[in-house]
Amino acid sequence: MEKKRRGGINLKLMVVLIVCVEIMLAAILTISAFSLKNNYYRMYSEKAQDVVGLIADRVDGDWVDEFSKDYVQDEKYRALKESFDEVMKHFSGVRYLYICKPLSDRFIYLVEGVGENEDMNNISTPGDEYLYVEADYEGIWKDAREKKASDRIILNPDVGYGETIAAWAPIFNSKGEVVAMVEADYVLDDIDPEIRAHVLYILLGQTILSLIFIFLMVWLIRKIIIKPVKKLTKVVDSYENGEMISDMSGFKSNDEISWLAHSFEEMTVRMEKYIKDLTEVTAEKERIGAELNVATQIQADMLPRIFPPFPDRNEFRLFATMDPAKEVGGDFYDFFMIDDDHLGLVMADVSGKGVPAALFMVITKTMIKNRALAGNYSGPGEVLEAVNNQLCEGNDASMFVTVWFGILTVSTGHIAFASAGHEYPAFCRLEEGFRLERDAHGLPLAVMENIKIKETQTDIKPGETLYLYTDGVPEATNKQEELFGEERMVESLRKNATDDMTQLLLNVRKDIDEFVGDAPQFDDITMLGLYYSGKKD
Repeated sequence: MEKKRRGGINLKLMVVLIVCVEIMLAAILTISAFSLKNNYYRMYSEKAQDVVGLIADRVDGDWVDEFSKDYVQDEKYRALKESFDEVMKHFSGVRYLYICKPLSDRFIYLVEGVGENEDMNNISTPGDEYLYVEADYEGIWKDAREKKASDRIILNPDVGYGETIAAWAPIFNSKGEVVAMVEADYVLDDIDPEIRAHVLYILLGQTILSLIFIFLMVWLIRKIIIKPVKKLTKVVDSYENGEMISDMSGFKSNDEISWLAHSFEEMTVRMEKYIKDLTEVTAEKERIGAELNVATQIQADMLPRIFPPFPDRNEFRLFATMDPAKEVGGDFYDFFMIDDDHLGLVMADVSGKGVPAALFMVITKTMIKNRALAGNYSGPGEVLEAVNNQLCEGNDASMFVTVWFGILTVSTGHIAFASAGHEYPAFCRLEEGFRLERDAHGLPLAVMENIKIKETQTDIKPGETLYLYTDGVPEATNKQEELFGEERMVESLRKNATDDMTQLLLNVRKDIDEFVGDAPQFDDITMLGLYYSGKKD
């Protein structure tokens, strides 16, 4: 089924380019307008400064100094005012032109020019005083007194004429003192149209260049990126539909897309090999799984599982369980009648896990039982010594097994047992309850030949119990890395002590499971319980 693709790189690319170009245009126009306006301000300020500078050079500073004392409008005043009026007529951009005397917090009008169509009510007369309204005016007066050139641009938002630029020039007397200032305000009413015209030209030019740039970039990207990507997408789709990809010769450019295409080609080859190998491994795993299931069943069938095992014998009751950590385990238990009055008990733990341990377990179990049933031995220690020598032959895998083997004389309750490095047995005595009884330990079987294994003798009274186990019980571990331990095991046995061996072992396993929780089982857990009731008629 063909995939539906929405959008596409072309449209997204076009949108991204347009947005980027719009942002760039906005930035260029803003910077251009700001730069143009500042240039115009500087240009008009220089024009106004030229006007006031020319006037200041021609005004008699000594006369201005005398005039500012009494404001007598003599011939010089009238001549100066007429010259100001002429300047106002010929310089159309000049809206205000006057001479003032600056003081610390205010300035005094002395002479003011009048332009055409001027409202005479707005004309100041000599001696009129006004407070400073801008800090720049004070700064200009300070520059003038210190005879420093001032490059300040003063903008006045004049209500009547619009925005203006003010220019100042000092008037000096014959002593070189600043006695007054000439100010000219230049109207900026034609700046905005000129700026708009320039910005419009820039906008048109940038728009044309931007469109050319966008279409050129789209064309290049389509040719260099989009078309190869589409081609690669078709190749991927064909592979997804089951076609084998073996030729990527169409991607000849030495760029990332070509590398991607050839990487995909190599990936498909590896993928085909991986799928083939995975199919084979899966089939092999299924075969091994089936064989392990059979092995699990065979191992389970090899252990005694019918309880009670000897229904015609009322001197004792037996129950045992084995839970392997994997499909098959290395632990095993066994019990068998050697003759009418002797019961053999076996509890063992093979090193390692899985199939090798299970095979070694089968061999060990068979050897122990066969040697015990063959007779002609002094006790369980001699049986284990003989089995050890047999296991050492051809033991190239260096495996070993710990074994507890005991022989119960059913009629008397006497037990002779030997331990080849196995866990201590637990006895439930009538007076003390369950406890671990330390026996003589020997080396595990198959470690070395001709070892001597000591025997231990004890008696079990009617009403007493023997509990055998592997290290999977005390070494059961929870998520906090805590061991179940021998103390918890003995406590569980005491808490659940009963002459029903089935219930005893199930309760101990329940306590182990509650302690371990969700932690995984790392070792086989094997238990055997024997309750001795004694000889009954």
